[in-house]
Amino acid sequence: MRPILPFSDRPGECLSIGPSQGLVYAIDQEIVLKVPFQYPVLQDDSTHYLLDLALKSFVSLERELAVYDTLRNNPHLNIARRLETDRSDCLFLERLTPLAAAWPGSNELDRRRWALELLDAVSWLEDCGWAHGDLAVRNLGVDSTKRLKVFDFGSAIPRSHPDYANEVWRDHFDLATCLHFILSGIDPFAGTRSCSEVEKVRSTLTAGRGTIRHGADVLADIIQDGWTGRASSTTFRQLSRRASDALSSRDHGRPREQSESHYRCLESRCRAWLDGVSRNPMWRDIGEYVSACKAVEHEVDMDIWR
Repeated sequence: MRPILPFSDRPGECLSIGPSQGLVYAIDQEIVLKVPFQYPVLQDDSTHYLLDLALKSFVSLERELAVYDTLRNNPHLNIARRLETDRSDCLFLERLTPLAAAWPGSNELDRRRWALELLDAVSWLEDCGWAHGDLAVRNLGVDSTKRLKVFDFGSAIPRSHPDYANEVWRDHFDLATCLHFILSGIDPFAGTRSCSEVEKVRSTLTAGRGTIRHGADVLADIIQDGWTGRASSTTFRQLSRRASDALSSRDHGRPREQSESHYRCLESRCRAWLDGVSRNPMWRDIGEYVSACKAVEHEVDMDIWR
């Protein structure tokens, strides 16, 4: 069943593998658009799982917008830049090259700098009271200046959330996996095809039997501590300092910063794009959609996912 989007026209190439926390479309080579989605509300019970997917995409957008609200007063160079418009039902972002695609063209200095940039970004999230909730190689990208940036905050939760401690533990594990890939080019989970295979790899890593590949050995202790859970009581800022000490023997350089005028230009193009599209008449706001779900006896408590 084809998802319903807020706009009548399809924005462009869909960059998402499938509907999950939202759908991402390429507006052009420098801008992407992330939107929630909906499915037709039918009496057919077999389609009601699609309604849950749609409702979760609303919650994911809420979380992303909350993180970017924090960024307004506490910006960070290693967080994907939100392109400001007057819309709150979608999210425009700078387009990045996926880390996996950028990695083959990188050198050791790039990779060591990327490791430090990732640690600094995660430390910033922690300082601001957020856990990312879905750190993964697929959620890391590189901009045109070769600066690493983190994106996809649809699973982020604040420190006040009852699951915050558990999410921080997951962030430690996933951070270790990302660092291992950045430094070695090897993702331990690459090639897994089923949940059972993923769990087998995870069990191996948490038991301390994971193999540190060449390149990542410089941060072997940090990576192993993340996988085994020994790092869970350590702040990300402390890990960042440890990594900086371990990598300090080389000058990693600093990529140039994108100018604010560059981002202003991108934002102008976002607004121009919005001026040229119309709202989808089938699109419902969140309150209307929840009511429609209840009308077909699909009871929903949005707070379960918040």
